[in-house]
Amino acid sequence: MPRATVIIPNYNNGRASSRDGTRDFLGKLLESLERTLADDPTELEILIADDGSTDDSLETARAWSRRLWPAGSPRAGLPMVRLVELAHTGVLSKVLNALHAHSQGEYICRLDGDVVLETPCWVAKCVALLDADPQVAVVTGLQKLPDGRVHALGDAILSPLGYHHLGQGLPESALPEVVEVEHAMGCFHASRRAAITQVGGYDETVLRGQTEELAMRLNLAGWRALATTRIVFRHFHGERHWRPNTADTGAGLQRSLERFREKWGCDRLAPDLSDVWERWKGTPLVERAGIHGPRAWDPASFGDLPPGAEWDRFLTDPALQSGIAAELSALRLVDGPVAVFGCRSGLSSFLRARDGIEVTAVEEHAPSIRALAEKSKSLGATAKCLRSCYVSDLASSGLQTASFKFVAQLDSVERYWNPVGLLRESRRLLVADGLLIVRSRARVARFESRGKASHLFAAHELLQIVQHVGGFTPLSPPTLDSVGRWQLLARSSGSAAHSVHFGA
Repeated sequence: MPRATVIIPNYNNGRASSRDGTRDFLGKLLESLERTLADDPTELEILIADDGSTDDSLETARAWSRRLWPAGSPRAGLPMVRLVELAHTGVLSKVLNALHAHSQGEYICRLDGDVVLETPCWVAKCVALLDADPQVAVVTGLQKLPDGRVHALGDAILSPLGYHHLGQGLPESALPEVVEVEHAMGCFHASRRAAITQVGGYDETVLRGQTEELAMRLNLAGWRALATTRIVFRHFHGERHWRPNTADTGAGLQRSLERFREKWGCDRLAPDLSDVWERWKGTPLVERAGIHGPRAWDPASFGDLPPGAEWDRFLTDPALQSGIAAELSALRLVDGPVAVFGCRSGLSSFLRARDGIEVTAVEEHAPSIRALAEKSKSLGATAKCLRSCYVSDLASSGLQTASFKFVAQLDSVERYWNPVGLLRESRRLLVADGLLIVRSRARVARFESRGKASHLFAAHELLQIVQHVGGFTPLSPPTLDSVGRWQLLARSSGSAAHSVHFGA
């Protein structure tokens, strides 16, 4: 009886399905398995289920099923591959459940047909991590792009940053050797059969994103997932043609997103954490995600100035002057009513209102709003166009719908516990074709720290979450302003439909 089964769902992973007609995806994968598993001491089997392929990958699978492990291998003389040929369903979850039913191993290593393994004896490394902790259900490795860039070290799902790949674009030196994650990518992971069986296997009504949905059930049941840089693979998904599956049509992808929302009460790509907290607080699901629930901003815990200090220090602090100048420059992008979220003590809001522009300064920290009123009054030059607004929740301002030409989120998305809620509130307040600016402390070339008071965005993560919330058209990628903050401009598009994205 094998200790581990390597399973490969195959549908059109041949040369004919590559963009240039030359890359044999399945053949390259199987060559890498022959190379990396030749000396792996684990008792294992390799099982392919073909879902009615119409290209050359089916013949590749048949040819490899006739091959034997070479002399010198722990499995010398045994068949390298066992092949199961299925009638085409176009539903990956069904193929995966069939593979689980045909497999024999205690541990099941799932590979997509367009990956290549680089690490020798990688099955043994996965087994060691699974054996070391009986609560670990899934292990994944470091996913690289064909050119060697880091693509993912596991995924986050219920994150303030939205769904995203961990470590994307970072140098390997910036990555932890082993890290707990919410989700191990479907293209490569090893799982504990008992855990998958306990939660019911793959949901066959989910056409895409089935591994993320399975991860939610595993997390809810208290299982853990790990990602490690000890195992490296490359993913060549960008080199294939679109495949004619119902699951990959626009309607199929949208149906998968809707099914996720039906089951879990939130969007898969841009989860509103207030919805997640209301439904799942007190469960391992939110514990695994590191969600701590609603919490108000406190300047001291974020390293920000105390209420009123920016007014007191402005004339003598060059760094503060630069920061306020950068904010004011952003606030001057549009002439018209502007709502400023995260205004702190409101100095930049006050200065913009002095230009004769209607400014509503919104803050959840009552002492800061009081400082705004006191400081502006003490100057004897209160800006008539300035309205200060204390709210207990930045995502529920109570301001009139479609009443602003411009909404500015100033250093607020990284300190507010639910950035999706802030972006949706911004969308509600903007007129058609209104402008959103998100200004945020930047995380550059660093692995993220989850569960901290603040959650800093990388540039691509900030762009993704604005796109996935929907109703906005980014005008450009985030850029660093003069004081090292990300600045992202987006136009209100009048559509609530977010772009459909399924990360690989």
